[in-house]
Amino acid sequence: MRLLGGVYEGPGSHGILRLAASMSGVHAVLRAGPGEAYFPALYADRERDGRTAPVTLSPLHEGRRESYAPGDLARDISGVARRHPGAEAMILARSEAALLSGEPVPEVEIPDAGGRPVAQITCSWQTPGMGEMEAAELALEDLVRAHARPGLERTQHPTVNLFGPPVFGPGAAAEYDEAERLLNGVGVEVNARVPLGATVEDLRRLPRAWANVLLYREVGESATLYLQDEHGVGRVTTPMIGAAGTGAALRTAGELCELDPKFVERTVWSELSRTSKLPWYARLERPETFAGRKVAIFGDFSYPLGLGYALAREVGLDVVACGTYLTHLERDFLFHAQTFTEGGFVEDDPEEVAGRLESAHPDLIVGTELEAQAADALNVPFLPLCYPTGDRPFVEKPLMGYAGSSVLADRLDEALGGPHPPPRGRRRNRRRA
Repeated sequence: MRLLGGVYEGPGSHGILRLAASMSGVHAVLRAGPGEAYFPALYADRERDGRTAPVTLSPLHEGRRESYAPGDLARDISGVARRHPGAEAMILARSEAALLSGEPVPEVEIPDAGGRPVAQITCSWQTPGMGEMEAAELALEDLVRAHARPGLERTQHPTVNLFGPPVFGPGAAAEYDEAERLLNGVGVEVNARVPLGATVEDLRRLPRAWANVLLYREVGESATLYLQDEHGVGRVTTPMIGAAGTGAALRTAGELCELDPKFVERTVWSELSRTSKLPWYARLERPETFAGRKVAIFGDFSYPLGLGYALAREVGLDVVACGTYLTHLERDFLFHAQTFTEGGFVEDDPEEVAGRLESAHPDLIVGTELEAQAADALNVPFLPLCYPTGDRPFVEKPLMGYAGSSVLADRLDEALGGPHPPPRGRRRNRRRA
């Protein structure tokens, strides 16, 4: 029934492949059965950028292997290194079948790429049942540990590293663009975007940044903690969602980058008044649009928490439920969710989630594509704003930053606003006519 009803996450190997496909100079070897090599086709359908996913299958066969056909893991890894001389890091992803087989990870000698050694990331921590987000987070930490150079001086002018979502994230590139635009406005440049579009050289110079801005904690949490503990690079962890969250993140980034707080404050207020429409929407919309209206939110981690706070504190909706399917982040999620709702919960079964949402009797559901049926059953509006989402527009719009808060205002107006009734005076005039 779980497969028929859908799942929120793929296996751990899927998360590792998403991470590798987000970066340049990283090639993944997938140890899996021939029927599990779906990722390149999925990447071509979802990303539509003309690139081939940097993934090579090492098929898992039963019995003896007496030919030179693919199937021997050590030989396949060496072959990938020869066929892709531009790869500076090789990362091994094993499917559930490969993990259950108990096959050991071989030690392979890989020739240098352009005079530099090729890092081998074996992901030895992979276990059956691990979800894609947790695996992507640990794989990114391994890549950062393998490449971040110690002893680097920080940049002459204030810079930050942006840790955001990988490929397939809704509006991922637009989120990075909006965050960089706002940071540039307060005088902070971006040292590297990780993982989307990052190169191995970007990973090497991560310690040069003055701070790390964590847009998407699901993937960047462990890597930024490592950079903080080992290289002294501070972190900005406030979700850059909504007007309040965006302003708080910019102020914290300005503090870590030793900027003039008065200049940062003036810039924040100027950008807020010019770009963000969410505060205007919340104040100018009819009071009955929000009074007593309840909303239920479900998704990954950063988006439900950021949206929940914005909808509760900035718009004035009653957040009656806010949940995540990331069970390994249960404690952190519930800690943050209690700041705006008493209905925080953690659940990875779509049927149980639907039951929790329906029992809350919301007037609006914000979630993943799997919550659409619950919204239909309750006959309430539905906004698919959290990963995984089914639609993939050609023109992406951010949900983070001040521009993202305006997008959120538009979506809320479509879901809750509806047509405004004409003034009573005009109705009476029509009757007399």
